[in-house]
Amino acid sequence: MTVIDLLLIILILSASALCIFLIFTLKKLLKEVEAVRTDVHNFIEAANPVLENLADVSQRANRIVTEAENYWGELDRSIKKIKEKVSDVKSLKIFRDAESPAKDLITNLKAISKGFSAFWQAFKRN
Repeated sequence: MTVIDLLLIILILSASALCIFLIFTLKKLLKEVEAVRTDVHNFIEAANPVLENLADVSQRANRIVTEAENYWGELDRSIKKIKEKVSDVKSLKIFRDAESPAKDLITNLKAISKGFSAFWQAFKRN
């Protein structure tokens, strides 16, 4: 046997050992990749209900906001109507004051009647 034959045998044994090592390493790597794939699949399966719940919550929030906008519109219209009615009442009050010059007379008569009733009550007590 020559040196080249010995080196060739060592080279073949090294290549065989390297192939065996690569097979075991690839097998471990394949197990790790499978574990990662399983974890990712489990994560996706767990995320789906959360995303569905999030979709439901966003739909409910959208409905609530829409209803609030409708209520706000109704409230705004009601406030405008009340403002119009108040302005109408104020304008009518001005006309009523102008049309009723006897208002002071009525006020004075009421004051006189209250004074008379107070005097009468005081007179009865004595």
